[in-house]
Amino acid sequence: MRIALTAIAVVMVECVAWTGVQAQESPELTALMRKVGIYANWFVNRFSNVVSEEVYEQKFSGASRRRQLKSEFMLVGYPGSTEALMTFRDIREVDGKPVGDQKERITQLFLEPFQSAIRRAQEIHRDGLRHSIDNGRVMDPLTVIGYLQPAYLGNFRVSRGGLAKSLGPFVREITLTPMQNPGPNRDGRAVLSRSPFKPARAWVAEDTGAVLKTELRSGFGVRSEITTTTFAMDATLEMPVPIEMRDEFPRGRDDFIGVAKYSNFRRFTVRTDALVDVPPAKP
Repeated sequence: MRIALTAIAVVMVECVAWTGVQAQESPELTALMRKVGIYANWFVNRFSNVVSEEVYEQKFSGASRRRQLKSEFMLVGYPGSTEALMTFRDIREVDGKPVGDQKERITQLFLEPFQSAIRRAQEIHRDGLRHSIDNGRVMDPLTVIGYLQPAYLGNFRVSRGGLAKSLGPFVREITLTPMQNPGPNRDGRAVLSRSPFKPARAWVAEDTGAVLKTELRSGFGVRSEITTTTFAMDATLEMPVPIEMRDEFPRGRDDFIGVAKYSNFRRFTVRTDALVDVPPAKP
């Protein structure tokens, strides 16, 4: 498994790579998804260990309650592991007030043994959730990018939509519908279990497979929960990056709305020097 992304940002999850076949109805869709898969893998590898500043505004439509979270956000690839990656959000300010003594927390994660770092990241995630507005939620802008990797696409039926001219002359909409997972029940007969994945859409460039916009949903109804991420080119990194995530959670008369904006992208590196004791030469 190449990447583990959560819907709520930091905790690494284990997903089973099902053997379902994606429903590609035409050679055009097959060719397009091959490009998208290559791009998604490239993006994940290239964006690993890039840290950005996230400003996350949370509010409810029917109330005056608001909350602003400022964090460092990154997709982490740990030394010593070629497969495990996770999104990491370290909340630094709540409504303009600093949160505790959090200097160098990301650096320390890289210096710890892998399993210890995972546990520490989970602790930081849980600590950060308590700063979210009451009854709100914190989402991940990269979940659908994770879905688009070839290792995960077999979990979805893929369909090709129309052109999205507002995003560019040759930008195509694609829809990902999670497939049910067949598994045995207690008497050994196959049953269908609910997919851990959510329905999603993506808008991709037909010539390169580049992802310009993604949408994660709880379903395709009028009152669905929708998280939309838009991407744009960053001159410093020379690659597309997430610039805004908008999360809408219908709650009757008091809908939750979260808007996160990303800036100041820079690559995060940690250099360590190891001292090795060399035994003395034999006489």
